[in-house]
Amino acid sequence: AYVFGVAADGTAQKAKLTASDGAADDYFGVSVSVSSIGSSGDAVAVVGAYFDDDRGDNSGSAYVFGVAADGTAQKAKLTASDGAADDYFGVSVSVSSYGSSGDAVAVVGAYFDDDRGDNSGSAYVFGVAADGTATQKAK
Repeated sequence: AYVFGVAADGTAQKAKLTASDGAADDYFGVSVSVSSIGSSGDAVAVVGAYFDDDRGDNSGSAYVFGVAADGTAQKAKLTASDGAADDYFGVSVSVSSYGSSGDAVAVVGAYFDDDRGDNSGSAYVFGVAADGTATQKAK
């Protein structure tokens, strides 16, 4: 995933985001969401990798990045607490920051999760603190 800055005088690439543990066929970047943090110009980004295999083949994951004028850093890796093979967690992501605190809420979709029947799907809600600590809050 690439981060671009947009200004009155044009656009410029600021960063290229990659997963710290990325592997072939993870499909990192299939979904991306960005939210600015207050008026600082900093942002939080969430990037999905729905074929990641941490909780079984194609169970999926999502990565949280801090994006600042002085660089970017991976803050957390999100996985479903009940993740299983072929859930495709990370196929969709959304993030919203809380004002200028740096805290955010992220929602991650797993459209092949099977809780309500084959491939019925689920969405997971995470709280993400400014320090990168992420906690699953709901499913």
